[in-house]
Amino acid sequence: MAKILYFNIPGYGHVNATLPVVAELVRRGHEVIYYCGQEFQTAIEKAGASFRSYPVAELDSRMIAMIAEHLANVSKYPMKSARTLVPFTITEIEREKPDLVIYDAITIWGRIATHATGTPSIASYTIMVNEGRKIEIGCRKMTVFAVTAIPKLPSILINRRTLMQEYGEKALQAPLFPSKAQKNIQFILPSFQPETPFVDDTFVQVGPSIDSAMRQEAPWQPPDTDLPQVLISLGTVNNQNTNFYRSAFAAFADYPAQFILSVGKLIGLDALGNVPSNFLVKESVPQLQVLQQVDAFITHGGMNSVQEGLYYGVPQVVVPQQMEQFINGLRVAELGAGALLDGGDNLTPEQLRDALDAVLTKPSYKMAAAQLREDARSAGGYLRAADEIEAFLGNVSK
Repeated sequence: MAKILYFNIPGYGHVNATLPVVAELVRRGHEVIYYCGQEFQTAIEKAGASFRSYPVAELDSRMIAMIAEHLANVSKYPMKSARTLVPFTITEIEREKPDLVIYDAITIWGRIATHATGTPSIASYTIMVNEGRKIEIGCRKMTVFAVTAIPKLPSILINRRTLMQEYGEKALQAPLFPSKAQKNIQFILPSFQPETPFVDDTFVQVGPSIDSAMRQEAPWQPPDTDLPQVLISLGTVNNQNTNFYRSAFAAFADYPAQFILSVGKLIGLDALGNVPSNFLVKESVPQLQVLQQVDAFITHGGMNSVQEGLYYGVPQVVVPQQMEQFINGLRVAELGAGALLDGGDNLTPEQLRDALDAVLTKPSYKMAAAQLREDARSAGGYLRAADEIEAFLGNVSK
């Protein structure tokens, strides 16, 4: 059996999708050593892997969320971390002598270290690849991107030059992000990935990586109602937007539906003010169970949430809190499975209500989501991912 080193970034969306695969690889007899932030140690060890922490304390889920707020950060901060983490990763590879390294496509240190050591590698993608694809994001968002990106360019270039001098030009392939490997596994629906020259025959889309037994969610008792049910969630990190929650209350206080609102643990429920009678507000809900019961999903557009919603055929209203989530929502809208709104301060209760009304009443949304559900179920999920990893191991060992 093989020894596998797995280098990930400490982001919920990046880690959660990989854990069922790790558990399956361990079940099949492989040894997995998983490198990530300390906050994910318990979940990683429950999956059966040995946990190792990075020697960069500030690299945690909050930092990853900050990085994701502006796409320009995706180059700056991982590049800066790489100057510490590349030598660390090389040392770990040389000591452990793995048969395979799997690294998240954002972990540039995984790409550089496997190139430097000649170690067989697979890149893990929990994101949609947009490299080489033209995306219409609008003038305002483009201006914001330019304003935030330009000040970061000197730091990016300095760190890139330093890494290039130390590890060679070939180690820093273009583009740097995402970092392609010999084999590339995407945890998204095949039809969700747009056509782009970057995604070649080394890629396989296995769909959402969902193992409900691994989640160990508390039992869910759905509300006793004949009304349509709607889940509202802004995810695990950007869920402190009380203005959005109040807009939702204003939009849906008299709407003929039952709303289930998950707000996280970082804001007190009393901060929300008066909660309408058709809202059930919780710090957290067992999302996989709830998605099997609801008729629509109002989501921030994180890739895990989008993919889980589509896995259960739930049409969506995407209210992005970050640029990456906006791009995910744009794809949901392109595929006809939901509506995309501006998640900023200009969002009005009327826009929220109109979008949900359309998603619940127009059959085309439900039909598109149902088709994507079939796409997700046939993609193979974490079992297919484990099969692909084993097939790759078999090829490189010949």
